[in-house]
Amino acid sequence: MKPIQLFVLTTAKFIVRFVYTLSRFFSFGEGSNIPGKIVLWIFPNILELLIPRFKNGWIMITGTNGKTTTTKVLVELMEKSGYLICTNARGANLISGIVTSLLLVDLRTNQEYMADYAVFEIDEAVLIKSFKYFQPQILVVTNFSRDQLDRYGEVDSNVTHIMELVSAARNRCKVILNGNDPNIIRIGSVVNPEDRLYFGIKRENKETDNVLLMEQDTATGPEKLEFPPLDLWAEAIQTEYLSGSRFTINYKGGSLPIKLELPGVFNILNALAAVAVCLTINIELGKIEKVLSQIKPSYGRSEHFHYHGTSVYMFLVKNPVGFNHIIELLSQAQGNKRILLLLNDLVADGTDVSWIWDVSLENLWKVAQVKEIVTSGTRAGDMALRVKYSNPPNLPLTVDYMPKRAFKELTARIAEGEELLILANYTAMIGFRPYLLKVCSK
Repeated sequence: MKPIQLFVLTTAKFIVRFVYTLSRFFSFGEGSNIPGKIVLWIFPNILELLIPRFKNGWIMITGTNGKTTTTKVLVELMEKSGYLICTNARGANLISGIVTSLLLVDLRTNQEYMADYAVFEIDEAVLIKSFKYFQPQILVVTNFSRDQLDRYGEVDSNVTHIMELVSAARNRCKVILNGNDPNIIRIGSVVNPEDRLYFGIKRENKETDNVLLMEQDTATGPEKLEFPPLDLWAEAIQTEYLSGSRFTINYKGGSLPIKLELPGVFNILNALAAVAVCLTINIELGKIEKVLSQIKPSYGRSEHFHYHGTSVYMFLVKNPVGFNHIIELLSQAQGNKRILLLLNDLVADGTDVSWIWDVSLENLWKVAQVKEIVTSGTRAGDMALRVKYSNPPNLPLTVDYMPKRAFKELTARIAEGEELLILANYTAMIGFRPYLLKVCSK
């Protein structure tokens, strides 16, 4: 590496670490984007130095839901197989967040290669603009559904852009695709068979009839769409509410029983996506079972806390399909529950919150013995109105725009044996989780 390049990297690393520490000290959220923005302002071409510095290239995970969990599972699988990995563990998936993540890790910046692989989740809108820049060796697409229409636009447009990108990168990029999602299947149609792998759940599995939730945004309806044969699939699924699930993975005539602590059928899909990448880079299927059984939920995704003897669960719900997945998961609940709904409308969320009217909130009342609902966040009133129009049973509904106060007052009313379920969109989760860590144990 040339002295000037080493100077740029060393200086950029110092700036990122200094600003990141300040951001965390003053509680400016996770502090993942501001350091990267400053470095990009000072060194606008910093990525030109960072992108080539991974021995085996870039693995990128995109899609509407599941990016963070898929990335976490994949990184743990690869690291346990001996690879040195750089990743954005906190889910900062904009360019500024990626730069921060690259410069925060204590890797080999003074050597030719920083690590074996860069494994990064990336915002789908950012991927479309920067795909040629990163030139990933492997691209994983989890699913596509409506999310922040004021920023992303319609699903069909995004799918078409991804199709154009992977078609132009033919023979240079392996593509891992969700074979249960009609929108993602369209992407596979422009990829050479030898360069793609479909993962999914066998559709005849009765356990998943109501939980393979997706957006039918394709021109051809699901009744006419021919789903491709799956290369990697899960079957014999048994869900265990928040304790996770058991299932069998099948690939090329081989099978492997799996116990996964990540709850929900949607997390089986995330695990399959990660396993598909491992098989693509020749990690043996037999090495995967033990690692999968030990993986814990990503932060804010079905995360479990304890508050003075009360179980508190936090769920990220940032778009209609993701919200519906969580409602489906919670419909398995037993015992008394109280629910805190946190809704913000900050830039990172998308300022248009009309998407909450596309959520099947009526299904929330399938959750056993809901005793109370409290809404909070900058758009607490909008969420309360949506709850009111979902025909809830006769139970208390409170609006409190201050999340910490709402939490304190709600937990003061919880009886012994009841659980608190917190459903929050992105900035609401990012802002409230540090408070939970402070007042709760894990």
